[in-house]
Amino acid sequence: MGFLVLPERDRTGHVATEKELTAAKKDSWVRIHRFDYTPSERLRFVLDGGQPHRASEWSDTPGHPLEDQLAEIAQEVTLRGEAAERRRQDEIEAARQKRIRWEAAMEEAQIRYAEAYRVRHLEAQGAPASMRPAAEAAATTKGLKARWRIGSVLSGE
Repeated sequence: MGFLVLPERDRTGHVATEKELTAAKKDSWVRIHRFDYTPSERLRFVLDGGQPHRASEWSDTPGHPLEDQLAEIAQEVTLRGEAAERRRQDEIEAARQKRIRWEAAMEEAQIRYAEAYRVRHLEAQGAPASMRPAAEAAATTKGLKARWRIGSVLSGE
């Protein structure tokens, strides 16, 4: 978040000089400005960045000097800072949840791989058909226990 303190400028109607009038008559592309801008004693405060809540600019005015608006400016800076901190915390929490989901998916993949490996290993050994369902059931039981643990972690139990 950044801010600028800028001098205000007064705008007055421009009175063309002889030199400008002569140049305008001579060259059609010369334009005479309609206004003149002169620095004033007033200031303008511009707050940039963050989520605006009320305003982003404050100016000196005859009935409302900038000094009287400092409390509002400070409150706006505070509100934007708090919103930025909340957003940062939300991003951290989202990253944490993403990491937990990734870890759970990796554990699930490892369990499935181990189950498939056990079944292939038994089949390669020529295990009797009567042993295969028991091995598959044991592997499935381990997988279900791991899934229950993963579900407990995700739900925060």
